Amino acid sequence: MSVWQQALISGISLGSFYVLLAMGFSLIFGVTHAFNLAHGELILLSGYLAYALWKFLAVPFYWTLPLCMLLLPTAALGLQWLLRRLPQPFEMNSLVVTFGLAIILQNLFLAFFSADFRLIMLEQSIILDLPGWSVLITANQVLLFFCSLGAVAVIHLFLHRTFLGKALRATIQDREGAALAGIRVGQMQVIAFAVGGGLIGLAGPLFATNMYLYPAGGMEATLIAIIITIAAGVGRTRSLLLSGWLLGLAESLATLLAGASWREMISAAVLILILLLRPQGLFAKKTAS
Repeated sequence: MSVWQQALISGISLGSFYVLLAMGFSLIFGVTHAFNLAHGELILLSGYLAYALWKFLAVPFYWTLPLCMLLLPTAALGLQWLLRRLPQPFEMNSLVVTFGLAIILQNLFLAFFSADFRLIMLEQSIILDLPGWSVLITANQVLLFFCSLGAVAVIHLFLHRTFLGKALRATIQDREGAALAGIRVGQMQVIAFAVGGGLIGLAGPLFATNMYLYPAGGMEATLIAIIITIAAGVGRTRSLLLSGWLLGLAESLATLLAGASWREMISAAVLILILLLRPQGLFAKKTAS
C-alpha cells in the first residue's frame, strides 16, 4: 500500500468532514451576516447529544443522525431569536454575543460531561483492491464522503431549484435588493437558521466519530468553518466541497511530509493566503472595484 495513495484517501475524507463542519456556518453567515463564534460549540452540542443517545440509551449511531438533525434547529432558532434583538452595529455585536454564548456552552459541557475526552467508535474497515491500488478505507471515511456529497447536492438543489431557495440566494447576494423585490428578509433569516441548524445536527454525530469530544473542542471546528467559507466564497455550495477537499489534502500531505504538528499551521497559512490573494473566494469571479 502506497503512503501517497493512503494520504490521498485520508485527505479526501478529511476534506469531506470539513465540508460538513462548514455548511451550516456558510449558509447562516451568507443570509444574516452573523459571524457565529459559537458555531463549533453548537456542533459539540449535537455531538454530545449523539454520544449520550449512543452511550446511555443504546441508540444505534446511524439513528442519531436524523435525531440530531431534527433537534438542533431548535437551538439554532434560539440563537436567531437572540441575535435579531441586537442593536447596531450588528456584525460587531454578534461577535461579542456568540463569543459569550460559546463560553457558556463550554461550561455547560464541562458541568454535564466533565473534561474527559469522549468518542463514538465505529467498527469495520474496508480494503479496496484496484489495479495498482491497495488502500485501507474505514467505514467512517466512506460515511463522511457520501454524507458530504449528499448534503452539498441537497442544499445546491434546494438553493437553485426551489422558489424558497432562490429567495435565500437573492438575500445572500443583496439583502436590500431582495427586500425591495418583495422578499421577506426576516423570514429568510429564520429559514437560514433552521436549515443551518439541521446541517449542524448532521455534523455533530460525525464530529463525535472523527474527533474527540471535550468542552473546548469547538474552537477548531469554528476556525475550519471560517476557512472553508472564505475559501469557497459566501453562498457557493459546490465550491465548499472543492475547498474542503483542497484543505484536507493540504493537511494530509503536510502531515505525511512534516508531521502532525504542522497541520494547524497549514490551516492558518491557507486562511492568511486566501485573505491576501483571493478575499472573494478561490472559485469566485473577481468583481470590479
